[in-house]
Amino acid sequence: MSELYRLVYASKNLFHGSEAELTAVVGQILAASQRNNARADVTGALMFNAGAFAQVLEGPRQGVEETFERIQCDGRHGDVTVLQCGPTESRNFANWSMAFVGASAGGQARFNRLAAESGFDLSRLDGDAVFAMLHELVLEEEGVPRSLVAAPAIEPAEVHSPAGLDVEQLKAEIAQLRPATAATLMSSPASDKRTPEIESDGPRSLTTGDVKRASKGTTDAALYVLKAALASERQRTSDLRTEIDALQVALASSEDQLDAMRVERDRWAGRAQLLATAMAQEAGDIQMASQRVGLFEARLNGQASSADAADVFAA
Repeated sequence: MSELYRLVYASKNLFHGSEAELTAVVGQILAASQRNNARADVTGALMFNAGAFAQVLEGPRQGVEETFERIQCDGRHGDVTVLQCGPTESRNFANWSMAFVGASAGGQARFNRLAAESGFDLSRLDGDAVFAMLHELVLEEEGVPRSLVAAPAIEPAEVHSPAGLDVEQLKAEIAQLRPATAATLMSSPASDKRTPEIESDGPRSLTTGDVKRASKGTTDAALYVLKAALASERQRTSDLRTEIDALQVALASSEDQLDAMRVERDRWAGRAQLLATAMAQEAGDIQMASQRVGLFEARLNGQASSADAADVFAA
């Protein structure tokens, strides 16, 4: 039965070379991982420093185990140590066949701090802490803070299909955020001179700085809406992948049950065939015995020759 599985490991970096060469090697590892993981339906994240790798893999158990076996055979990894493994209900890296995280100074500092807490002993690394670190770094890599996803001020654009965002609705929301004065001024020729505007409490003049500030506010608001919509789209993708995983597990379970039923059916069919053969043999034996008894009685009555009786009993 296929089940959703997660594995977190750490390993020593056995590659020794310049920083440029190490970057090239990691690029090769990522390219191979993304290619192979897409086929195996495995997702996850990878980070490294000069001394060690840390990686999380998640997906169908068979795919995760086959991927981890390839990693163990890779000469660039040494002292490969499993920090956490077991079934999981959902993916946390659904959008990444393999994300590369921790390149920032902050990410490296967090990795180094975990390593120092373990006494730089891979076997003593906290698997939950490594997993949490990788997950948080992926969220930072996506550039969608949790506070932005949960912000009540702006509702994310509704996604009508998994294929993409509802562009028209986004345009409508952005248009609502754009101040009318900024829209008017943005459509007029740029000028360093003051532009008169009539307000309810009297005339005033708008400067180019006013226009720029209004324009910046509009752009920021539009980006805010787009980021919120992107967060919604990523969450929807993650939910869909989790649903697919659950359906695959259910399908695998149904196939296992069907295979068991087929085995049981074949077993009963074999038993029925043996029973039918035994019954046919028994019926033949009874018929033969009946013939022998009849001929014996006929011999006693003088109605059959002794040769006939001898033939029957010799059969």
